[in-house]
Amino acid sequence: MGLTGSPIQQAVVTASAMLAAVIGILVTLRRGHWLTTLLFSSAFLSLGALQAGTLGLLHAESDGAARAWATYLLGVSALASWLWLVLSVVLARSHPMQHVRQALAYLTLALIACVTLFVLAGSPYVVREVVGIGRDPMLVLGGLGKVYLMYLVVVLVAVLMNLESTLRTAPASDQRRLRSLVVAFVIGGLSTLVLISAGLLYGGTKASWLAANSVPLFIAGVVTSFALARQRLSDMSIPVARPVIYYSSVSLTLAGLFLLSMAALSKVLPALTPEWKRVVSLAFYVVVAGGGLILTVSPAANRAIKRFIDRNFYANRYDYRREWDRVNRAITPAARPEDVCRQIEALVRELFDAERVVIHLRDDHGHYLCAYASNGILLPPLLAPLRTDNPLVTGLARMRVPFVFREIANDLDLLPAAAENRPILQAISAAVCAPLHVGDDMVGLLWLSDKRTDEDYSHEDIEFLTAMSRQLAASLWFARLADQLAETRQFESLHRLSSYVLHDIKNQVSGLSLLLENARRHMSDPEFQRDAMRVVERTVEGLRQLMDHVGSVSRPAVVRPTPIRVRQLVDDAASAAGLREGERDGVQFTVSIHGAERAQLDGEQMVRVVTNLLVNAREALDGPGEITIETTVEPDADGAGTFVLRVRDSGRGMSEEFVRRDLFRPFATTKPAGLGIGLAQSKAIVEGHGGLIHVESRLGRGTQFEVRVPLKPGSRDQLEATA
Repeated sequence: MGLTGSPIQQAVVTASAMLAAVIGILVTLRRGHWLTTLLFSSAFLSLGALQAGTLGLLHAESDGAARAWATYLLGVSALASWLWLVLSVVLARSHPMQHVRQALAYLTLALIACVTLFVLAGSPYVVREVVGIGRDPMLVLGGLGKVYLMYLVVVLVAVLMNLESTLRTAPASDQRRLRSLVVAFVIGGLSTLVLISAGLLYGGTKASWLAANSVPLFIAGVVTSFALARQRLSDMSIPVARPVIYYSSVSLTLAGLFLLSMAALSKVLPALTPEWKRVVSLAFYVVVAGGGLILTVSPAANRAIKRFIDRNFYANRYDYRREWDRVNRAITPAARPEDVCRQIEALVRELFDAERVVIHLRDDHGHYLCAYASNGILLPPLLAPLRTDNPLVTGLARMRVPFVFREIANDLDLLPAAAENRPILQAISAAVCAPLHVGDDMVGLLWLSDKRTDEDYSHEDIEFLTAMSRQLAASLWFARLADQLAETRQFESLHRLSSYVLHDIKNQVSGLSLLLENARRHMSDPEFQRDAMRVVERTVEGLRQLMDHVGSVSRPAVVRPTPIRVRQLVDDAASAAGLREGERDGVQFTVSIHGAERAQLDGEQMVRVVTNLLVNAREALDGPGEITIETTVEPDADGAGTFVLRVRDSGRGMSEEFVRRDLFRPFATTKPAGLGIGLAQSKAIVEGHGGLIHVESRLGRGTQFEVRVPLKPGSRDQLEATA
């Protein structure tokens, strides 16, 4: 008994045939769309019929029987190839008929070729003869037989391309559900591709090769069975993803390399000895089968090959000319920075389908502050500035490309960037952070959350974001410089105005001072003297403070931090604002001091800030209400901490538009008698401390100002020692 008569070999072929037939029958019980179910069942039944033909060829004892089984195998394989091609088009598609209509042209051509080859299967031009009957039958191909095998190669490549397209357009969650089924199909497709390549190289196909091919087909059937046992065909449907402008196929490129390698081998093998022929052929098949399996089961290898092919052999999925025109139309550089941020958010969400967008911009101290967040909601992790020594900031500045946090989780050099900024990543579900560079200067950060479709950011997405971020950075920075220029001009106008105002105020101060001296000498009523003195002194002091306010707005605040008592700071500011703890004239004033009793601040400057906030809160009440002041020190990782002060009132509040556009601008005010200088100066003082001031306000629901000032490293220990 020869090799083909091996009981183990016959058992494997029989098992493979029975398993394919069982899958073809039982898949009707795991129903999906009727067309997908019909094609799935027919494809596996045809595969079972092919295995039955292999078994018949193994048992053939005459030339006539062997030729009949060869004709049967060729005819059934032609039909099976078309069924698998159509199945690859509709697999996991929620609207299979729509995809069939889209692929109708090449499906029709494949059907014509299938019918033609089915009719010609018994022709001697396809199978010239069958040799080795009774030992290891070999189908010796004629001229049309080699054309027939080339047709099968083209169909198999198309099937692999369609399976790749299905996986690439599926969201990440659906890719995990489809992967096992696609792996099974790829195993069967690769093994069949190796079998066909052997037929092309040697001009025929042996029955032992067909039997050996039953082993990977059986494995593929087992994997398919487990996949169908876990879920129905209807559970594998995926939504239609956004269209791809130029589709790049890893399968098509690798298939082209495979065919070139086969052509080279067909010229080399005839010149080799039989031993070397077997060695070279075996090495070729191992490389093809092993490489295909690695690409199927290893996402990292697949991404590396795909990135290389996309970059060097195919056009990008984005039409850069069209997308660049869209970017230029969407962004208006002459707008205010807040408006440019909103335009960037709308553009990025449209292009990448991101759920949320956050923008950090660099301040005058080199730190990166959150300038914009989707829906205008600044979550607590976004309030803290990103310092220049933050690993994420240094990494983006050095590499100048976006960070994809899903990928850097496996990079030990970049892992600290994700670990240190984990609160931000979790708060906004950040998936990508892109640097905003103007020349060599990084002026900001652009954060993108996960996509709403649960799709991962592709290599093409990241490359396009890299190119687009430079344009966005230039537009945003230009808008900010224009805004600063306009503000500088306002300060120049203020300086000119203050020169005239100061001249008049000095005269008034001189007159009041003279009146004060005369009152001390001539007034006889002691009580009147005391009252008059208090009024005049308060007036003089108020005028002098106004002089200081107006004269200092046009120049940056000079900060001289010293250890101060937090309670004393609050008491001095409350006294200057005319407030007393408890209830007075219908106003409930509450003070809450938490954390450290001392802080390293410029006491005089911060008293002016807190006084201004309390005065604004009191004037916003318009009658009875509540004012609360709260302080605390939040610890940092470096041991320094952040001094936090909040002032809340239950007053009339402010509109979102006024808060966003005008609240901290000089001369912008909602009070009839206000100058609009206090908050502008308070903001300058807080920023002079390296901090920031944030406001939340809604009309009719009150306002909260939050001042955050970072303390220097080691200052907490010094303060505790001083205390």
